Amino acid sequence: MAASVTAGATFVAGSPVALFSATLAPGAGANKQEYMVSRDGRFLINQPMEESSTTPITLILNWKPQP
Repeated sequence: MAASVTAGATFVAGSPVALFSATLAPGAGANKQEYMVSRDGRFLINQPMEESSTTPITLILNWKPQP
């Protein structure tokens, strides 16, 4: 969101408007951070992953083949 600001003898803020639309990750709520803003104003937003038709990878750890 952004709002225009007029500073002078009095401070006047305009009506806020959306800068862009974003779909937040499922489960994001009061206890989970949904975004991070850096000092220079750039930011990251958690977004849900898109469905994929790729086959998942199976990883086997500590496998020892029979001699």
